[in-house]
Amino acid sequence: MTERFRQRLVDPELCSACFGCYEVCPKAAIEIRGRRVAVDPALCDHCEACVEECATGAIEVVRLVPPGAVHPVEQQLEWDRLPPEDW
Repeated sequence: MTERFRQRLVDPELCSACFGCYEVCPKAAIEIRGRRVAVDPALCDHCEACVEECATGAIEVVRLVPPGAVHPVEQQLEWDRLPPEDW
């Protein structure tokens, strides 16, 4: 079995753009552009501080992705909805 990378994502359909996750992230892994929110996979260490702050559950998404298929911040900031899971 190929090793997979654990990536936290924000569901843009659920995110209320309150930016609470951005404010509490100790690693500065949350990026915002306009009303869009993304998680930098290189900085996120899954400390869960953002999860506790999110009232909508939008940031609770964790996907296991192949290392070469990690979703970069720029790509995440363009999403209107999460891409389908690639199993």
